[in-house]
Amino acid sequence: MTELRLTLREIRLIIERLVQANGVAPGLLFAVRDAAVVSAILPVAGFEKLSAEIAALAASPVKPATLSEGEDGVLQVDVAGQHPWLVAEALLDLAVERFRLTGRGEVLVCGAVSPCEFGVVAGLAEKHGLTAICSEVAGGVLLEVRPRLARTEGLLNHVRREGCTVAAGLWWPLYHASHAALAPDSFESRRHAGTIRVEADGRIVGRNDEDETDLSMLAADPIRLRPASIP
Repeated sequence: MTELRLTLREIRLIIERLVQANGVAPGLLFAVRDAAVVSAILPVAGFEKLSAEIAALAASPVKPATLSEGEDGVLQVDVAGQHPWLVAEALLDLAVERFRLTGRGEVLVCGAVSPCEFGVVAGLAEKHGLTAICSEVAGGVLLEVRPRLARTEGLLNHVRREGCTVAAGLWWPLYHASHAALAPDSFESRRHAGTIRVEADGRIVGRNDEDETDLSMLAADPIRLRPASIP
């Protein structure tokens, strides 16, 4: 089977476009993207099941979560049917806060679809200098934050340095789905591509000394660039 070695940047780019195209709210986009990236490369879902999890994400509405504290002092959170990628970052923040304050960073989560996807906290916790694990328990999924061995290389740093090996048959369908989510190439889209903007009267706005925007479509049909009607 043919394999590809992908950079972290291109994995992020493709996955971000896919989750955005599936309706993730702008304020949640980066948090969801990061969770999905970790899910793919850790792997939790892995690249093989990534499309199925994105579909589950699209069907999961954003709802308020309900917080309470159990008799054992563990914070309990009902996420009301949301996908873990939508709430993993916020729940990890709660666990980290409790760990810093009390030395016991535990959060019991219930009501999630695809609860195994809470496994992404293992990668997300690295930026805090901590280790996080999740386990299925009675009543839901328990997220636990613990100290991290200082000399252990983080997941994302490893992928930045070594790349990520993925079967071509798993990667290309994701790549093409991401490409299909883009707006179609058109005369109007070319006017707003790259780092410059081409106004309706043909003026170029922005730095164009090092810009590589393809203006050939515009130059081939200059009659379409007409002075704008400005009241």
